[in-house]
Amino acid sequence: MNDGAATVIGWDEVRALIAARLPGAVIERLSGVPADRLDHLRAPLRRLRSELLRDAVSAEANRSFPAHGQLAALRAAGLSAARTPVEALGWLTDRRLRDATWPLADGGSTNADHHALLRVLLEPHRSTAWQRELAVRLAEWLPARGDGPRWLVAHGLTVWSGAEVPATDGYVTGWLREGGLMRHHHREIAEWFADQGLREPVPHHDTLLSWLRAQPRLAEFVRRLFEVPDVGGEFADPHAARSGPGNVWPEALTALAAEGVLDRAELLDHCLGKLLRGDRPGNLRGFLHLHDALAPDPDEVLARSRDYLRLAADGAPTAARAAQAALRTLDDRLPADTFAELTEAVLGRPEKTLATAQLTWAGAVLRRHPAQIDALLPAVAAGFAHPATEVQDKALRLATRHLAQAGPDTVRALRTAAQGLGPVQAVDARRLLGTDDATADADTAPWAGAEPLPSAAPGPAPARPMPPAVSGPHELAERLAALLADHSPEPVEFEAVLAAAVAEHHRDAPALAEALAPLAARRGRGRLRPGELRSSQAALGCLLDILAGGDHGHDPDGYAAELCALPTHLRTAPVLSALRVFEAVSHLAAQRADQSGSGGPVPFLLATPTGADGALDPAVLAERMDACRAAGTVPWPVDLAQALLRLPPDAVATAADRARGLGAVLPTLALEVPEGFHVQRPDMPERTGPYGWQPPVTPRIVPCGRPGPDLAAVAPADRPAVLLSGVPDHGESALFARGGHWAGSPAWLAQLPAQTPWHPESAAAHTVPSLAVQAVDGDGPRGANPVLPLLAEAPGIPGPVCHLALAYGLTAARADHRTAALDALLTMAARGTLRGRDLGERLAGLWELTVAKPNRFLPVLTGAAGSVAGPAVWPVLAELIAKPAAAPARRRTGDLLTTAAECATASGIRADLSALDTLTAPAAPRRVRTEAARLRAVPAT
Repeated sequence: MNDGAATVIGWDEVRALIAARLPGAVIERLSGVPADRLDHLRAPLRRLRSELLRDAVSAEANRSFPAHGQLAALRAAGLSAARTPVEALGWLTDRRLRDATWPLADGGSTNADHHALLRVLLEPHRSTAWQRELAVRLAEWLPARGDGPRWLVAHGLTVWSGAEVPATDGYVTGWLREGGLMRHHHREIAEWFADQGLREPVPHHDTLLSWLRAQPRLAEFVRRLFEVPDVGGEFADPHAARSGPGNVWPEALTALAAEGVLDRAELLDHCLGKLLRGDRPGNLRGFLHLHDALAPDPDEVLARSRDYLRLAADGAPTAARAAQAALRTLDDRLPADTFAELTEAVLGRPEKTLATAQLTWAGAVLRRHPAQIDALLPAVAAGFAHPATEVQDKALRLATRHLAQAGPDTVRALRTAAQGLGPVQAVDARRLLGTDDATADADTAPWAGAEPLPSAAPGPAPARPMPPAVSGPHELAERLAALLADHSPEPVEFEAVLAAAVAEHHRDAPALAEALAPLAARRGRGRLRPGELRSSQAALGCLLDILAGGDHGHDPDGYAAELCALPTHLRTAPVLSALRVFEAVSHLAAQRADQSGSGGPVPFLLATPTGADGALDPAVLAERMDACRAAGTVPWPVDLAQALLRLPPDAVATAADRARGLGAVLPTLALEVPEGFHVQRPDMPERTGPYGWQPPVTPRIVPCGRPGPDLAAVAPADRPAVLLSGVPDHGESALFARGGHWAGSPAWLAQLPAQTPWHPESAAAHTVPSLAVQAVDGDGPRGANPVLPLLAEAPGIPGPVCHLALAYGLTAARADHRTAALDALLTMAARGTLRGRDLGERLAGLWELTVAKPNRFLPVLTGAAGSVAGPAVWPVLAELIAKPAAAPARRRTGDLLTTAAECATASGIRADLSALDTLTAPAAPRRVRTEAARLRAVPAT
C-alpha cells in the first residue's frame, strides 16, 4: 500500500498504466492515496474518457480496439480519484464503461473484477458516511430487471457500512438472485471480507433456507417479492429442486412460515393478490408453485373464498384452475349463492377444461341438493354460450336431467339461454327443453344463431377507391416522402407517385427540382449498395436524387443489370417495381442531359392502373397510346410490358397492335403457370446443399416451376414476364425453413397482385414461400398480411396455386394473419371464385403433413361457415372430412365434424358423405361417433 501522505502521482504515470490496459496495476498504484491528493487527475481523466469513448465506437479497428481495451483501467482510475459519492456513482454506472472487459496482464480478458472495484471504495480514507451515501444512491440506481455486478458493489457497501438502503426493485432482485446462488456453494460478501482479512469470519450458508434465516430484513424483502417484476421466474427455477427443497424459493418460504419466522396468512394473502393482479405466464407459474407449496387448508380457503372466486372468474387460466381446485376442497361448505356465482363465472370463460370440471362439480351438487336446482340451473345455462361444443352438450344434458324438478321461471330462463347454442345443439334443445318454433318468441325464432341466408348469392364487395391524383410538385414531394418512409406502401399509391414524377418532370422540371430539393437534402443518400437494389423504396430514392437535380453517382442501367443477375429465389415483387423506376431514372437523366434519343421525352406512363386492384382499362390505355402518337414519343419497354400485363386477356392483342404502330418493342405476353405441386414429406430427405450440407426436412406443398431463361440475357421488354414466370425452386429448403429470410416480406409481396391482376396464379406462386414460413413461424411480422386479401380482389380467376396460398394463410401461426386469410376467403366466396374442393384438398394435404393445425384453421372455417358464406365453405369441410376416415382417432376430428354440422345446419345442406360410415362405426372414438351421427342427421331445407 502506498503512503498517502508522501505520494504524488503524476498524470503521465497514470496515463501510461491506462494505455498498458492494466486495471489491476492502476488500482494497486493508487491504493492508499486519499482522493483529495488525486484532484489533479480528475479533469484529465474526464477528458480521456470522452476521447476513448469516441474512439471506441469508431468504424476504424485500429482506433476502436485499443480504445476499448483501456476503458476498464480508466474506470478504475476514475473511481479511485472520485471525491464525492455522486462522482463515484457516475464511474460505476456509466453505460459505456460498465460492460468493458477486464484485460489480463498475460493477454486475453475476462469479466470486470467488481470485487476489486469494491475494494477501492473501502479504502480507509473513505468515511462511513461517504460509503453509506454511495450504497443508497447505487441501490436507487439499480434497474428493476437487476444488475448483478452493480448489486454486488451496493450490497458490499451496505454490509460494510451498515447502510439502510431502500428496498428498490433492483436491489430486491439482486437479493433474490443472491439467495438462489447458495445451492452452488456461493460465498456471500461477508465471507469475502473475512477472506481479505477485513472482518471476522462468519458462518457459511450452503442452502437458501439457511441463508434466509440469517437475513436481517427478511420480512420486508419477502413482502417486496410480490411487487417486483419477474420474480416468479426465479420461483419456478426447474434446476433448484435438484439441490433439495431447502434451495427452492416456494418451499423455503413455506418452511419459514411453518417455523413462525414469516406470517403464513400474510404470505398467502400476498400470493393471492399477485395472482389476481396477473402477469405473464412464466412469472405467474412461480407464484402458483408458492401457492401449491403453501397448500391452504379448507378453513384458509373459506376465509378467502371471494378472492378465490375472483381468481376463478378473471385470473389467468392456470391461476383459475388452482382457484377452482382450492374451492373444490370446500364442497358443501361453500354457500349456494357463491357456488352459483362461481359456476356462471367459470362457464363464461373460454377454457374447455375449466368449464367441463365445473359442470361435473355442479352435477354432483345437484344430485346431493335438489333444493338448489332453481338457484343453480340458470348458472349452468351460461354453458350454452360456451365456444366449445362439448361444453354446450354437457350443460344441455345437465339442464335437461333436472328440468322436471325446476320451477317455471327457471324453465323459461333455460329456454331463453338456449338461444346462444350452436345450430346443431339448438335442434337438441328444442327436443330436450320442450320448445318448438311455434312456441318460440318471435324475436328469438332463429335457433341456429346465424343470419338467414339471402335469397341470392352476395355480390363482390365494392371496389376500393383509387388514391387521388397528385396536384403539383409540392404535393408530390409530400407523398414521395411518405412513400419513402412507409415499409408497407400501398401498390397503387406507388403507381400514383411514380406517374406524377414523370408527368411533373415533363411539365416543369425546374419547379419539380425546387420542390424536391429539401427532401433530397434531408435524405442525404448516395449510390445504392447491392443489398438495397431489391427495394423499391431505394429505387424511389434514386429517382428523387435525379429529379432534384443531382445524380450522386447513380447508374440506373447498372442497377437494372445487377437486379437481373440475382438468383431466382431473390427475385421478389419489388424487383419489377425497381426495374420500372430505374427505367424512368435512366430516361429522365438522359433527357436532362439532352440525350433523349428518338421519340422525344415521354409525357406520362402507360402502365398506371385505373383500378385499385391494379387493373388497367383498355380504353384508357388506347387514349394514352394515341397521345404518345400525337407527341411523337415511343413507350418505354418495361412500362409497356407492365401496361399489357394489367389488361384483360381479351384486350391484349389489340393493345399490342396499337403499340406496334408506335414503333415500340413488343414484350413477351404469356406468363408461365406452375405445373403441378411438389409434396415434401417428412420421410423425404431435402436436397443436399452447398459443401455437402444436408438441411433438416421441412414438410410442405409447393408449386413446381420450370427454370426460365437468364433474366440478364433477355431484352428489357421481356423481363417482366420472365421475372413473374420464375417461380422459386421448390427444392430450395432455405425458402421454407422456420425463420427463412429468403421467402420475402409480406409487405413486398403485396405488390404482386397489382402487378399481375389478371394472372393471380403467377402472383400466388411467388407468395407461397412466405405464407409457408408463416404457417410454422409465430415470430413473423405483426399485423394483417395484405397479400391474400389483395389476391382475392384481383379480377383474374384464382386457380389451384391461389387456393394453396389461401390454405397456408388459414393455418398461419399468428391470429392476425389468419384473419387476413378469412377476409380473402369471404371475398372469394362473395365473388363466386372460391373453389371449395380445391381449398379443402390443399388444406387436407397440409393437415396430413402436420403443417396445418386444426386448432388454427377450424375456428376460421367456423367463422366463415356461420356467415352467408356457409354454402361456399361446405365443400371445404366435406373434403376435409374425407381425410380422417382412414384414421378416425386423428386429433381434432370431432371438432371438424362439429364445425361441419353447424355449417350444414345453418346452410340447410344434407350431409350425405360416404366417410361418415367409417366415422360412425364402433371402432371410432365416442365423440367422433356422436358428432358424425349428428352431422348425418342434419335435415336438408
